[in-house]
Order: sequence, then structure tokens, then C-alpha cells
Amino acid sequence: MCRKLGPALLVAVGLAFFANPTAAQDIAEVRAALLAEVMPGADRFERAEGDPPVRRAFSGDSLVGYVFITSDFPPEVDGYSGPVRALVGMTPEGLLTGVRVTDYRESRRYDWGDFLSDPWLLDQFTGKHVAERFRVNQDIDGISQVTISVRALARGVRDAARRVALAYAVREPGASSLLSDAELEAMTWYEMRQREVAVTMSVVQEGRAPFSVSLLHVPSDSFGVHMVGRMYQSILAAVERRGGAPIVVLYAVDGTGFQAPLKDGWSIEQGGKATPVPAEDVVTVGVPGGGLLLEESSQAGALLLDADRVDITAPLTFVFDRGRPDLGAFRVAYTSQSSLAREAELAASAPAAASSSAPEAPPAPTPMPTVETAPIAEAPAVVAPASPPSDQLVQFDFTDLAAADEQDAGLLASASWSRVGWTLLVLTLAMLAFLTKNAALRWVSLSTTLVVLGWLDGGFLSISHVTGLIWVGPSAITSDLPLLIMVAFTALALLLWGRVFCGYLCPFGALQDVIDRLVPARLKRELPRGAHRLALKSKYFILAIILLPAIAGSQASLYQYFEPFGTVFFIGRDPLLWGIAGTLLVAAAIVPRFYCRYACPLGASLALGSLVALRRIPRVEQCDHCKVCQQHCPTGAIEGPALDFKECVRCNDCEIRLVEKSGVCKHDMEAIRPRLVQIRARIPAGVAGSQC
Repeated sequence: MCRKLGPALLVAVGLAFFANPTAAQDIAEVRAALLAEVMPGADRFERAEGDPPVRRAFSGDSLVGYVFITSDFPPEVDGYSGPVRALVGMTPEGLLTGVRVTDYRESRRYDWGDFLSDPWLLDQFTGKHVAERFRVNQDIDGISQVTISVRALARGVRDAARRVALAYAVREPGASSLLSDAELEAMTWYEMRQREVAVTMSVVQEGRAPFSVSLLHVPSDSFGVHMVGRMYQSILAAVERRGGAPIVVLYAVDGTGFQAPLKDGWSIEQGGKATPVPAEDVVTVGVPGGGLLLEESSQAGALLLDADRVDITAPLTFVFDRGRPDLGAFRVAYTSQSSLAREAELAASAPAAASSSAPEAPPAPTPMPTVETAPIAEAPAVVAPASPPSDQLVQFDFTDLAAADEQDAGLLASASWSRVGWTLLVLTLAMLAFLTKNAALRWVSLSTTLVVLGWLDGGFLSISHVTGLIWVGPSAITSDLPLLIMVAFTALALLLWGRVFCGYLCPFGALQDVIDRLVPARLKRELPRGAHRLALKSKYFILAIILLPAIAGSQASLYQYFEPFGTVFFIGRDPLLWGIAGTLLVAAAIVPRFYCRYACPLGASLALGSLVALRRIPRVEQCDHCKVCQQHCPTGAIEGPALDFKECVRCNDCEIRLVEKSGVCKHDMEAIRPRLVQIRARIPAGVAGSQC
């Protein structure tokens, strides 16, 4: 067996290493027909130019919009197994005219086909304004079982469209103007950046895509709560530990994929002098858990500044410099609302003096050349209650923030609570059946797993989740609450009891148990013990075939050829994958749990994890002489008194037999020992072993 698998392993790994995944297109390479699909009102498109790169679309001599591709706007938003790249058209008013997906990796694609290109999904983007949030299942109807990839598409389109709008749109009259508290709290995050209430710098990081950091002054703690919700309490706690900070500047990292620390390297330039911001005065609060920045930022925090060193009522420049000459320093000029208010006061009291003594404003950025460009239109906004003006941060009452927080957390905001409920039901039944050792309840649990996690929800785990972790990091799991719950439960159960997932929560395992129950015993066979021991190693070879290329950086997908889950439960369309799935099901009808024993890569990874399990199946004295459990073990994990625990799926079969005293176990050892002595006395010399 090993000799046969060795060459196959080398060939498969070699193919995976040298496989060339679809290269990311840039906007210059997109064919004209596809450009016309996302900008139907255009009759010609200019060459790609600008930073960020776009192709201007014209109808006659009039500019009708911009066409761009999300892969030109790092950092890209990762889906289930990597970025979801899309071509986008947008009018000068900030309205999307069309979206077409150009490239993505997703395990369901092998079963469903190119589902992210479904017109039903893409047509929802047409007519949306860049200021909207593009939240899946709220602003955009999602697709069950592929929420992570749909969310990546929505956020990638939104983030790229906003960057184009901010770079190419003529600024509205009133940009950098003084706004009331009510006007501030009624603005969207996009509008705050457009109106320069918040300013943005692009930061380059070594070996990774650049990221954007937006900064804005927080004039009052109620406004801070409006921006980040309950997490502002962490900033106030840092202010209290510090002994006060008259000036709080909020920072927000835009998009996803950001991993660099922001504690060191900050300074403020003002009046020809640079004022460093100590690392202890930089507070990181993580992903915003509420407020305006919910689902708008991947990380938020604050700079705590001293009023005697920084004058927030005058223009200043934020500088971020890690001391790397090769990367350089990143800076952005800023005029806060407090500075504008001071200028207005000076102008009102002494217009002539104010005009001669007011601080010189930083020069406006030179706009990119455009033709007949219209200003970005404002999206409708709900006016929030005005907050009282405040020059000093005051202690805020956090006991009633229901109105201030839109949601408790970003993960909760996008969760499908019906899926969460189904997941918790499946887990509850599995634990009840496992802990009670009740055979009837186990079949109820398996039936629920098969129907709910298999055909209704598709929330089962797969080796593709492991490759997703390798390719895109924790977001492959943490972006989906039901999946996160399932992974956390599986990991905890693995640590405590072993492969409970395989015995109770794998719908393909449940399907094999149903087949085993229906097939007559006379048709079943077992591999000889020697062949069985060798065949057990095959699933570890398969695991290596899938994971080694992924760890080495290959983006090739191989797991669909070794996992029949998607084909069976998502009704796949690939004849080859159906042939593989059908072969494995026929094999499972002959050899119980054939796939679990010899071919499942996820089972192999869980088997390795079960080596550290704390609570294993106990063995009793009867096990030294009885072979009842060995004969009925669905995975062949028992051989005489020995139990190969990593191959055990914790199906409870042997434990139920102990509880119910089935077979020889119904006899106490006091009754068995005299019989064993007589049996051994009649066994010829040199013959070992006995069976009750």
C-alpha cells in the first residue's frame, strides 16, 4: 500500500506546487465587452491611468463614469480561500452601474459552478451609493453556506469604489467647512472622509499590501461613542490611567488584511516643530464593536495628546514613521472642526485681523484631471440626536448605550441567527447523545446532523477550512459565527474526548452509518488486519497531499477530489466528483465507514489532534478476553484489548455495550474466571488466546 501511495503522493504534491492559479487581472487587461457590461451607457473607454488606476468611460464627449477592478486596490478582502476580485463601474455621482466577478477561490465553486457570477446576486449592487455599508443579509441579500465569500465581494466592491470616489471626484462645496454636532452625527463614514472631517493616509508595509489609516479629532466622549460604540470605554479607561488627555484623536484602519502594529512611529508636526506621540499614548481597541465604524474598519484606536504640546485649534500634520528609510514617512495634513470653529470666531470678532493673523491652511491637494466631472452626491442619512458641545472629555455614562450602538459587534451584526439556532440544536443533541450513552438518542442526533448540517445548512467542517486558515488566516473562520461555534466546539471536544465531531457532527459520517444500518450483514466485508493497518495510513498521505502545497504557498485546490461532502450535500455538477463520491459510498456499503477509516483528510487531522485528548474510553478486565466490541467497531479501531484511540470516532458503540452489558460483558468477571481456567487447561501447548 505504501509503495503504491508513494509515487502518487509525489506526483500530486508536484502538480500542486507547480500549478498556476488564475493570475489577478488589472484594469488594463479587461476586454471591452466586459467593460461595457459594468458601464452600459458608455460608447468608449480611455486607457487605464491614474492612482488608483481607472478607465474613464465616455458617452460622446461626456464623462459618464469610471471602471476599475478591485485587485488594483490593496489590501484585497479575503473570502473563504482567498480574495474575491471584481470589475466595477461607477458614475461620477458615486452610484454603481454594474459589478462582474473576475476571479475567486471557493470550495463550493467545484460543486455549484460559478455561483458568485449569478445575476441575481450581482444586480443588487447596481444603483447602490458608495456611502452605503454593503452589509450582507441587510443591504445585500447573501447566499446561504457561502456567506464569507459574498461578504468579501461586497466589502471589496465597497472599499474600492470609495477609494475611486475620494480620489477622482471634485470635492463638494463646503469641504473642510464647520459643521454642527447634528450634522456630524448624521454623516456616513464615507462622507466624513469626503468632507475632510477625517483625513486618510496610505501606509506601505514591507512584504504586504499597503493599508489606509483615517484620523479625526474626537470633540466629546459622546461623539467617540457614536463612532466606535461601547469600545470607547477602553479609550476613556486609558485616559484615566494616564491622568487625563485633553485631546483624543481616533484612528481607523480601512479594509481588511491589516496586521502591522500602530503603537510606534507617531508624531505631530505643527508650527515647524515635531511632537512625538509615545507608544503608551497610543490605544488600540481592536475591531469596532458598534457605532459608525461597525463593519467600516478592521481596527480602531486613539492617539492621546497633551494640550500644552499640541494645539488642536490650529492646522497640524499627522506623521507615521517607523524609522525605515526604505519605506519612508507617511503624513497627512489635518484641520479639525475645533480649528475651523476658532477661525470662525476670529473672523466674526475681527475680520480684518483674522484674515491677516489666522494660521495658513495647508494647500489643497491637486485633483486628478477629469472631464465634466460631477460632484459625488450625498447618500440619504438619518439625523442622529445632537450631542452637546464640549471642549473637554468628561466622564460618560455607559449604562445606556442601546441607541448609540447599532449592533453589539461586527461578527454579531452579520450573523444569520437562524443558522446559529440550527447549529446549537445539532450540538446540543450531539452532546446529550454522547454523554448519556443512549443508542436511540444517538440515532436522533445523527439524523439531525445528516439533514441539517448536510442538506439544509451545509455547516459541516471540511479540510478546506484548514487550507483556508493557511491561505487567508483566522478570517476564514472568524467571519462566520455558526462556523466559529462549530470549530470552537470541535476543538474543545477534541481536547477533552477525541473525535466527537467524526462520530456525531459529520454528515458524511452519519450518511455512512445510515448505509451500514440498511445494508444486509451478508454483503459486508472487512479488510484483513494486515491490509487494514496499512490502509489506515492512506488518509494521512492524503492530508499531506492537500496541506503541504498550501503551507508552501501554492494556491492550487485539491481537496475537492478527496472530500465528497460538497458533491453529495450541495448536489454538485461535476461528473468526475460524482464518480468519486459514488465510489466512496459503495465502498462504505461494503466496509463500514470506509471513507472515515481510509480516505478522510479532515479525519486524519482530527486523529492527530486526538493524541492529546484528556478523557479516553476506559478498558475493563472483560476486554482482555472479549471480542464483541472489536467485531462491531465501525472504524476497526479495536483489536483485542487494545484500542487505537486516534482511529476511534467516539461513536459510543463499545461504551454502550459496556453500559448495557451486551455480549460477554453481561457476565461478571467472578463468573468468567473459572471458565477461563478450564478453557486454558484444554488449549494445547503453544496456542495462545481465548474468546468468550
